[in-house]
Amino acid sequence: MRTPPTHFDLLIRGGTVIDGTRAPRFDADVGVLDGRIAAIGDLASATAERTLDATGRIVAPGFIDSHTHDDQAVLSQATMPFKVSQGVT
Repeated sequence: MRTPPTHFDLLIRGGTVIDGTRAPRFDADVGVLDGRIAAIGDLASATAERTLDATGRIVAPGFIDSHTHDDQAVLSQATMPFKVSQGVT
C-alpha cells in the first residue's frame, strides 16, 4: 500500500465528500497535488500551500450532465453559459 503525501498544493479540510459512485457520502479531507486528487481521508497532520475549510459543505468532482434544454440559445453564445447554468461542467 502506498503512503499518501504529507504536503499538498491544496488541502480541502472537513468537507462532506460525494464522489458520484453512489457510495454513501462521508466526511473527509481532500489533498490535491500537481492538479490531481492525491489523497482522501483524515489528513489532519498534512500541510499545504493553500488550505480551504469545507466544513458544512459538499466536496465533489465536476459531474457532467450533458442533457440540457437550451434549444437554439446555444448557437448564439459560444461560451455556452446555458449549459453551465444547467449543470454541465
